[in-house]
Amino acid sequence: MRSRKQRKMNLNLVWAFIGLIAITFAVRQVEVIRVRNRLMQLESEIEYYMMLNTALEEQIETLGSEEYIEKTAREKLGLVMPGEVQYIPIKDGKGQ
Repeated sequence: MRSRKQRKMNLNLVWAFIGLIAITFAVRQVEVIRVRNRLMQLESEIEYYMMLNTALEEQIETLGSEEYIEKTAREKLGLVMPGEVQYIPIKDGKGQ
């Protein structure tokens, strides 16, 4: 028969083992939660950058259109189409 001291020691070892398993499980759960949070953050960033990418693609399409190029050439560079006459308003000396 085992002595009382041996049984107590064996019981302490069992409890220590159960405690170790519980601590390991808790640490892993914390790590899983941290990884899930990071995953959600990354998915949110991916969604943001996909929307930004779509907006930039639309802007590229607009900036490359003939209508936009012509409008910019007329407004910023003062260019006119062949046969057109450009009128430039002149301010008088009265500050108008």
